[in-house]
Amino acid sequence: MFYLFKERINVECFWQIAIILGMFILRLGIPLLITFGVGYWLRRLDAKWQVEMLARRAVQETQPEAEQKPDFKRYKVIAQPCWEVKGCPESVYSQCPAFQQPEIPCWLVRYQTEGRLPAHCYHCKMFSPRSSTQIQSS
Repeated sequence: MFYLFKERINVECFWQIAIILGMFILRLGIPLLITFGVGYWLRRLDAKWQVEMLARRAVQETQPEAEQKPDFKRYKVIAQPCWEVKGCPESVYSQCPAFQQPEIPCWLVRYQTEGRLPAHCYHCKMFSPRSSTQIQSS
Protein backbone atom coordinates (compact mmCIF):
# COMPACT_ATOMS: atom_id res chain seq x y z
CA MET A 1 0.00 0.00 0.00
CA PHE A 2 2.81 2.35 0.82
CA TYR A 3 4.27 1.47 -2.56
CA LEU A 4 1.04 2.52 -4.37
CA PHE A 5 0.95 5.75 -2.42
CA LYS A 6 4.56 6.44 -3.34
CA GLU A 7 3.81 5.61 -7.00
CA ARG A 8 0.85 7.99 -6.95
CA ILE A 9 3.01 10.79 -5.52
CA ASN A 10 5.58 10.25 -8.26
CA VAL A 11 2.92 10.40 -10.98
CA GLU A 12 1.43 13.58 -9.52
CA CYS A 13 4.89 15.09 -9.17
CA PHE A 14 5.67 14.17 -12.79
CA TRP A 15 2.51 15.93 -14.04
CA GLN A 16 3.20 18.98 -11.91
CA ILE A 17 6.74 19.21 -13.26
CA ALA A 18 5.44 18.72 -16.81
CA ILE A 19 2.91 21.52 -16.33
CA ILE A 20 5.58 23.84 -14.91
CA LEU A 21 7.91 23.07 -17.81
CA GLY A 22 5.08 23.58 -20.30
CA MET A 23 4.26 26.96 -18.82
CA PHE A 24 7.95 27.88 -18.85
CA ILE A 25 8.13 27.02 -22.55
CA LEU A 26 4.98 29.01 -23.25
CA ARG A 27 6.21 31.99 -21.23
CA LEU A 28 9.81 32.15 -22.49
CA GLY A 29 10.32 29.66 -25.29
CA ILE A 30 7.70 30.87 -27.73
CA PRO A 31 8.67 34.58 -27.48
CA LEU A 32 12.31 33.59 -27.98
CA LEU A 33 11.36 31.47 -30.97
CA ILE A 34 9.37 34.36 -32.46
CA THR A 35 12.26 36.78 -31.83
CA PHE A 36 14.76 34.49 -33.56
CA GLY A 37 12.33 33.94 -36.43
CA VAL A 38 11.86 37.69 -36.98
CA GLY A 39 15.64 38.21 -36.74
CA TYR A 40 16.24 35.51 -39.35
CA TRP A 41 13.62 37.02 -41.65
CA LEU A 42 15.12 40.52 -41.29
CA ARG A 43 18.62 39.22 -42.08
CA ARG A 44 17.34 37.57 -45.25
CA LEU A 45 15.46 40.75 -46.21
CA ASP A 46 18.58 42.85 -45.63
CA ALA A 47 20.67 40.47 -47.75
CA LYS A 48 18.08 40.71 -50.54
CA TRP A 49 18.13 44.51 -50.41
CA GLN A 50 21.93 44.56 -50.51
CA VAL A 51 21.98 42.33 -53.59
CA GLU A 52 19.41 44.59 -55.28
CA MET A 53 21.44 47.70 -54.42
CA LEU A 54 24.65 46.15 -55.76
CA ALA A 55 22.85 45.15 -58.96
CA ARG A 56 21.47 48.67 -59.40
CA ARG A 57 24.89 50.17 -58.76
CA ALA A 58 26.49 47.82 -61.32
CA VAL A 59 23.89 48.81 -63.92
CA GLN A 60 24.44 52.51 -63.21
CA GLU A 61 28.22 52.14 -63.53
CA THR A 62 27.97 50.36 -66.87
CA GLN A 63 25.49 52.76 -68.45
CA PRO A 64 26.79 56.22 -69.34
CA GLU A 65 24.73 58.95 -67.83
CA ALA A 66 23.01 61.17 -70.31
CA GLU A 67 23.97 64.69 -69.49
CA GLN A 68 20.76 66.65 -69.49
CA LYS A 69 20.28 70.23 -68.59
CA PRO A 70 17.94 70.65 -65.65
CA ASP A 71 14.52 72.04 -66.43
CA PHE A 72 14.73 75.53 -64.96
CA LYS A 73 11.22 76.47 -66.09
CA ARG A 74 9.83 74.91 -62.96
CA TYR A 75 11.88 77.39 -60.90
CA LYS A 76 10.41 80.44 -62.61
CA VAL A 77 8.22 82.27 -60.15
CA ILE A 78 7.44 85.63 -61.72
CA ALA A 79 7.50 86.79 -65.31
CA GLN A 80 9.76 89.85 -64.88
CA PRO A 81 13.53 89.47 -64.56
CA CYS A 82 14.99 90.40 -61.19
CA TRP A 83 16.78 93.54 -62.41
CA GLU A 84 13.43 94.99 -63.50
CA VAL A 85 11.76 94.05 -60.24
CA LYS A 86 14.57 95.52 -58.14
CA GLY A 87 15.05 98.52 -60.43
CA CYS A 88 18.79 98.02 -60.94
CA PRO A 89 20.59 100.49 -63.24
CA GLU A 90 21.98 99.14 -66.51
CA SER A 91 25.58 99.48 -65.32
CA VAL A 92 24.82 97.07 -62.46
CA TYR A 93 22.63 94.48 -64.17
CA SER A 94 24.82 94.24 -67.28
CA GLN A 95 27.60 92.86 -65.02
CA CYS A 96 25.23 90.54 -63.16
CA PRO A 97 25.42 86.79 -63.91
CA ALA A 98 21.60 86.61 -63.76
CA PHE A 99 21.43 89.03 -66.71
CA GLN A 100 23.71 86.76 -68.73
CA GLN A 101 21.44 83.73 -68.07
CA PRO A 102 17.88 85.11 -68.14
CA GLU A 103 16.24 81.69 -68.51
CA ILE A 104 17.42 80.74 -65.00
CA PRO A 105 16.11 82.47 -61.85
CA CYS A 106 18.54 85.01 -60.41
CA TRP A 107 18.92 83.27 -57.05
CA LEU A 108 19.80 79.99 -58.77
CA VAL A 109 22.43 81.66 -60.97
CA ARG A 110 23.91 83.29 -57.89
CA TYR A 111 23.99 79.96 -56.08
CA GLN A 112 25.68 78.30 -59.07
CA THR A 113 28.34 80.99 -59.42
CA GLU A 114 29.06 81.71 -55.74
CA GLY A 115 28.18 78.35 -54.20
CA ARG A 116 25.86 79.91 -51.63
CA LEU A 117 23.09 82.46 -51.30
CA PRO A 118 23.37 85.68 -49.31
CA ALA A 119 20.88 86.13 -46.49
CA HIS A 120 18.95 88.87 -48.32
CA CYS A 121 18.10 86.47 -51.16
CA TYR A 122 15.95 84.36 -48.84
CA HIS A 123 13.66 87.33 -48.19
CA CYS A 124 13.45 88.53 -51.80
CA LYS A 125 10.14 88.10 -53.59
CA MET A 126 11.99 86.39 -56.46
CA PHE A 127 12.93 83.60 -54.00
CA SER A 128 9.62 83.42 -52.18
CA PRO A 129 8.12 79.96 -51.60
CA ARG A 130 6.55 78.76 -54.80
CA SER A 131 2.92 78.03 -54.10
CA SER A 132 0.51 76.96 -56.80
CA THR A 133 -0.74 80.54 -57.23
CA GLN A 134 2.74 81.90 -57.89
CA ILE A 135 4.05 79.35 -60.36
CA GLN A 136 3.56 80.28 -63.96
CA SER A 137 1.90 77.74 -66.18
CA SER A 138 4.32 76.70 -68.91
